[in-house]
Amino acid sequence: MRPWTNKSLGLGLLSLLLIVSGTAIYFSSSAIFHHVLQKEIPLSPTSKTFEVWKDTSQLPPMYMKIRFFNWTNPEELKTPGKKPNLVEVGPYVFREIRQKADVAFHPENHTVSYFQRRWWYFEPELTNGSLADRITQLNTVVISAKHKVRYWDITLQNTLSYMLLTARLHTTKTVEELLFKGYEDTLIDLGRIAGIGEDIPPFDKFGWFYMRNGSTMFEGHFNMDTGADDIADFGVLRKWNYRDTTRFFKSPCNLVEGSAGEFWPPYRRKDEIVLFSGDLCRPLTFEYEQTIDHLGVEGYQYVLSEKTLGNNTRRRYPHDQAKYFEQTTTTEDFFEAEHSTETTDAPDEDSDVVNIGNCFCNGRCTPAGLMNVSSCRYGAPVFASLPHFNRADPSLKERVDGINPQDDHIFYISLEPTTGIPLKVSAKLQLNVLLEPSKIISLFSSVPNMYFPVMWFSLEAEATEKFVNDLKKLLSLPYVCMYAGIIMVLVGSLIIFTVAVLYLLNKQRANSVANDKNTKSEVMSTSGEKSELVYLDKANANDDAHVRTDRRLYPKFDRVLRHGSTDETA
Repeated sequence: MRPWTNKSLGLGLLSLLLIVSGTAIYFSSSAIFHHVLQKEIPLSPTSKTFEVWKDTSQLPPMYMKIRFFNWTNPEELKTPGKKPNLVEVGPYVFREIRQKADVAFHPENHTVSYFQRRWWYFEPELTNGSLADRITQLNTVVISAKHKVRYWDITLQNTLSYMLLTARLHTTKTVEELLFKGYEDTLIDLGRIAGIGEDIPPFDKFGWFYMRNGSTMFEGHFNMDTGADDIADFGVLRKWNYRDTTRFFKSPCNLVEGSAGEFWPPYRRKDEIVLFSGDLCRPLTFEYEQTIDHLGVEGYQYVLSEKTLGNNTRRRYPHDQAKYFEQTTTTEDFFEAEHSTETTDAPDEDSDVVNIGNCFCNGRCTPAGLMNVSSCRYGAPVFASLPHFNRADPSLKERVDGINPQDDHIFYISLEPTTGIPLKVSAKLQLNVLLEPSKIISLFSSVPNMYFPVMWFSLEAEATEKFVNDLKKLLSLPYVCMYAGIIMVLVGSLIIFTVAVLYLLNKQRANSVANDKNTKSEVMSTSGEKSELVYLDKANANDDAHVRTDRRLYPKFDRVLRHGSTDETA
């Protein structure tokens, strides 16, 4: 085999390999990317995200900002035509660090269990005010005591009425006392001593964050899917407080579902996401609102809106699963069933459809914009909303002065849709206390019926520029594979084209050489004449005929050329 043929065959095989490999890489770029995600994203003791998930102190600082509503005219509460006048003060800023405690991985079902611990450190240089600022608010301890006995025997309610003769509906405390330090109250001591009723708070003081700093007992025990088996389940909460249902709501509204709050499955769509809140003891549905840009990376922004805050949002549950919940306390079969969220009206007789607005009422359905969390707050009449009653029923803010909702008073989560990685989170919620009149407890006679704003807080975090740059590299992997495949196909095609051109040129050259030889042969032959060989004796005629001489054989035409004659005997 000629060297040229060997080279051509080798180059042809190489080009064919490049074309086949490039085509395969191009069409399998998505599968390659999915394989990389399945390998890199799941949480494990050796994963890149484990250490920062376990302890956020290594991340840029997160700040919780708390703003109180200072009540300036508490003495006019029972005055007809007068509204409570509220003045927002703050923010009081605290650096927040989250840590995981008692972390245990369960390879048999691809989950991890843990408690969550939070630390808050006051940042005076970022605060507008100080912890010594005095704030006037509703007396939450008195309100809670009255709410606790509202269905009790009249005699017991009269007893509480007598005990509250010297009490007031408002209290003035420092910011430090209202938050972490707490303050004493005789009703707390009496409640603990008497042990009357269920869900008696195990505290000797009242404070919105009393004993929470550094504690693991408030948010509960989490069991979360690590995504090791399937990244579509990454970050999904499987159990909370060792159960897949809660005891705070009736089925099927007592489901433990949604993300644990830090990780989300990849391949998000423009529909909705669900977050389970340990503070509110319930899942929260966030709806897609818009596509945002964060440092050059596209993200889907999901907001807390109608499906959570509305009172006429309906969700269809599988009928068989709903019946199953009424008889048992597990949800294993439910997660295997398909269900959808609907916002259209449904017939009341359809037992599969549940009004989400009434799902978490616990006997008291609220106006739109409020979430009843009293059942997981030891029975205290606490209701959550967006700051300044944003996106809530207008009647809520009309009962007080000083409420001014803004467009940025929202709770949103922005996720990079392909990986599900959070780009930016802005958690904003307001705490309100229900104030109701009572015909038995004299302290509450003639008071207005209203949801009284107490405070609102915000916690914002966003992906850093370094993290976003690393994320961009990961997101570019499918495009790198596609471009690499295209380049390989082009190079392979170019090699084939080059080999083909060289082959044609070489063949043309060979044909040209052959033609040249033929041309020379034609020139050497005369037109229409045949050449023949004759013996020409050039030796001396006198030579001995019997002696061999050096005679040569010459063509006839050569003789002609030499002698200019065709005479063979010349």
